Amino acid sequence: MRNVFFLLILTFLFISTISGVIEPAHDDKDVVPHEEQMLDVDTIFRALGVPYCMRKCIDPFINSTTSLWTMKNVVNQARKFCDHNKIFSKASSSVEYMCATKHVLFERMETCLNPVVDDVMSECDKECYARSNLTAFSQDSNIKFAATVGGNAFIVADHLGELCTSLQCTLPCVTKRLNNKCALSGWLSLDMLMQPFDAVSVMVEQLSPPLKDLIVKKIDKRCRFAINPSRLNRIRNGDFTAFNMDRQ
Repeated sequence: MRNVFFLLILTFLFISTISGVIEPAHDDKDVVPHEEQMLDVDTIFRALGVPYCMRKCIDPFINSTTSLWTMKNVVNQARKFCDHNKIFSKASSSVEYMCATKHVLFERMETCLNPVVDDVMSECDKECYARSNLTAFSQDSNIKFAATVGGNAFIVADHLGELCTSLQCTLPCVTKRLNNKCALSGWLSLDMLMQPFDAVSVMVEQLSPPLKDLIVKKIDKRCRFAINPSRLNRIRNGDFTAFNMDRQ
């Protein structure tokens, strides 16, 4: 179960690279994360119980995405990420999808996107609070507690709601605003950003029925779209009501 939430958190981090500034993981395994009010990735991974050796393995992924968090020159910075060593290919599958499967379409739209995409991402972050909610998550006292006791996936699952609320706002916002600036580019971007969630949903589908049921029960209702293939497909096709089916 921890692996599902680990991949989901990596996906949140990757999508949010368009929206903020990230604090590098701590080098010293015995140093408890400090109290600065900024995104503390190390605390999040500690809260999930990610071993030190794996956190060190994560460092290249985090460092490679740092440049995207500035919301400056997003298109070109994302293209540079294509050469990453793919340790976390599922979480970064959006970029792989852009660089390989949708390369031709992306190339055609690049001239139009370059002057506008940074502003679109910034505007959607202000509207949807992706950066502030992710930072608040990393600074939450419950997440910090889980980080100090070796990790607790249930505590993490209980506090994912605001992150998912931001995603429910961010994905339609980016899609619609990019479409208005560059025809069809919003749909291309949405399709790209949905890729890692597909990996999460496949992982959940492959679990035993009891464990799958446990995850569905424990994860915040606002996040259930991320582990449901049919809802993800509806969202990819522009039906954003699929985000909120649990509230109906």
